[in-house]
Amino acid sequence: MITNYPNFTRLSVAFVDALVTMISFILASYARNSVRYLYAFGGVTDWRDYWICIMIIILLWRGIMGYQEAYVGQRFTSLKADILIVTKTVLLGTVLILTITFFVKSNIPRTLIISFAMINFFLLTLEKIALHQTINYMRKKGKNQKTALVVGAGDVAGQFIGSVNRYPDWGLNILGIICFYKRDLGKERFGHKLVATVGHIHEYMNHIHVDEVIIALPAKYLGSAEKVIEICDMIGKPVRIVSPFFKNLISKAKTDTIHELPIIKFTSVERNEFEAAIKRLLDIAVSFVLLVTLFPVFAVIALFIKIDSKGPALYPWLVVGQHNCDFVGYKFRTMLVDADKLKTSLVSRNEMEGPVFKIKNDPRITRVGKWLRKYSLDELPQLWSTLKGDMSLVGPRPPSRQEIDLSSGNTGR
Repeated sequence: MITNYPNFTRLSVAFVDALVTMISFILASYARNSVRYLYAFGGVTDWRDYWICIMIIILLWRGIMGYQEAYVGQRFTSLKADILIVTKTVLLGTVLILTITFFVKSNIPRTLIISFAMINFFLLTLEKIALHQTINYMRKKGKNQKTALVVGAGDVAGQFIGSVNRYPDWGLNILGIICFYKRDLGKERFGHKLVATVGHIHEYMNHIHVDEVIIALPAKYLGSAEKVIEICDMIGKPVRIVSPFFKNLISKAKTDTIHELPIIKFTSVERNEFEAAIKRLLDIAVSFVLLVTLFPVFAVIALFIKIDSKGPALYPWLVVGQHNCDFVGYKFRTMLVDADKLKTSLVSRNEMEGPVFKIKNDPRITRVGKWLRKYSLDELPQLWSTLKGDMSLVGPRPPSRQEIDLSSGNTGR
C-alpha cells in the first residue's frame, strides 16, 4: 500500500513529475518544428541538441516543488493544492529559464520555452488528476488507508470524525475512540466504540495495528494529552492534534526546533514564503531593468529641476516601512528647498482630514514640480528603494513618522 511506503511513494511521484517534464520538452520541440514547416516560422530546433537544458529544467522544477513541500507527507488529500503547486512551479520556473537564457545569450528559442511551459502545465495537471482519481478509487474500495485512534469523545472529536466520514478521500480508517474514564468503555460515540482509556492506551495499541493517533480535545483539556504524546513518541507512532485552540487564539501556527528546543510560532497574518520570494524576485528584476532603462530620463529630469530652482534634484524623506521600521526614501524634488519651513504658515489651508497635508495650488511647488506631479514622474526614484528592499512595486504609499504619530494621537516616538 502507498501509505505503508511513503518514502517510495514520494520518490515515485518525483520521478513521474520529472518524466512528464522531459516529455513536455520533447513534445514542445516537435510541435514548434511542425509549426515552422507549416508556416515558415522561427528557426530549426532539434530537441536532441538540448539535453543539458532538459536536465537543468528537471532539476529546477524539482527544486521549486521541493521548496513548496510537494513531496512531504504525500497523502493525495488535496487535488487543488497539488495543482496550485504545479501552477507556481511552471510560472516561476519559466521566468527563471527565460532570464537565464537571456543573460547567457543562449540559442534556445523563447517560443520553445513558452510552448514547453504550456504543455508542461497541461500534462502535470493531468498527471495529478490521474493520481488523485486512482488513489480515491482505491480508498473507496477500502484500500490504501491509514488506521487511527481518536483521543477524545466530545464535540471536537465529533467534528473531526464527521469530516472523515464526509471526505472518504482522506484515506483514514478510525478504529475507535480513547476516553478518560473506565465507566465509558464500551459505549458508542459518533459511530465508533470507546475502546480504551488514556491510562491504558499503550497496552491497547500493543494488540492492534494503528498508524497514528489523533488528539481531538478542547483547549482546556490539551494538557491531559501529554501522556498520550509521550507514549506515542516512545513507540514511534505519529500524533496529530485537532483543537479549536489554535483557530480561536490566532490565525496561523507553525512549529520549529531551535537547539533541540520545540518552538511554536503564532502569526496573525499568514505569510507564504514561496509567494513572498517570487514577489521579491519580481521587484528586483523589474526595478533593476527600469532603473537602467530610464537612466537617461532621470538625468534629463534632474537637469530641469536644477535649472528651474536652487537645491538638490532628489528629495530624501524619512518614511515608515514594514514592521514599523524607518527608512530614507527618495523622490524628485518638486517643491522649494525651504518647503517644510513654509508648511506651518499654510496649515490653515489644508484640504485633507487627518495627518495628511494637501492644498490646491500649493505655492511651494515649482514649475517643473507641477509637471512631474501631474504625470507622477517624481515617484520614479522610489525604484531604488524597491531594488534595496525597502519598498515594493505594489503597495500603499509609505507614511512619514509624523503622519503615524498624528493619526495615533502621539506627539513623539
